[in-house]
Amino acid sequence: MNVRKIREDLGRARACLKRNETPRALYLIVTAFKETGSNPPMDLRGDFRETITALAKDEDFRREYPGPLAYQPGNERDLCNLLVKLYKSIQGQEKQEDYETTLQRKLGLDHCLKEGRALLAQGKASEADAVFMDGLKNFRNEQAVFGLMAKAHMEAGEYVRALGYIKKGLSYVKDDPTLLELGQICLRKREEMKR
Repeated sequence: MNVRKIREDLGRARACLKRNETPRALYLIVTAFKETGSNPPMDLRGDFRETITALAKDEDFRREYPGPLAYQPGNERDLCNLLVKLYKSIQGQEKQEDYETTLQRKLGLDHCLKEGRALLAQGKASEADAVFMDGLKNFRNEQAVFGLMAKAHMEAGEYVRALGYIKKGLSYVKDDPTLLELGQICLRKREEMKR
C-alpha cells in the first residue's frame, strides 16, 4: 500500500470537485479505496473523511445520489461499491446497449420512418403521425430523426405537424441548424398558404 499515492489521489479528488469534475473525483476516490484494501490505516481516515464530505456537498453528485453519504471506519467496502456504481452511472456505462439491441432499435426506427412516409404519400397524415410517435419510443440519441420526420410532413404539405417534430428535436438539441432552417421554411410556407 502506497500511503503517499493514496493521499495524493484524495487531494486530487478534492481539487477535481472544486473544478466541477465529479466523474474524475469519483474515479480517484475509488482508486484510493481499492489501493487501501478493506481497512485503511488510521492516518488516512481523516483524508478519506474530508474527501467524502466534500463529495457529499458536490451538486452534481447530489443530483445523482441525493441520499446521505458519510465515511465511517468499517464501511469502506460498501462505500467503495456505491461509488463505483455511481461512477458508472454518471459515465453512462450502465445505460450502454449491446450491439444487437442497438441494431434492432435503429431498424425499428427506420421501419417506422418508411411506413410513415408511405402513409403520408397516401394522404393519411394522422396515421403517419401515429406511426412516427410509435417510432419515437425507440428513440435514444438519434436527433436527426426529428428532421427526417419533419421533412416527410413538409413534403406532404403538413407544415403544422412538421413544426411539432421540429420543436421536439430542438428540445434535445437547442441550436440544431438543420431543424432551425426547417422551422423557418415551415413558417414561411404556412404564411404563404394563409394568403
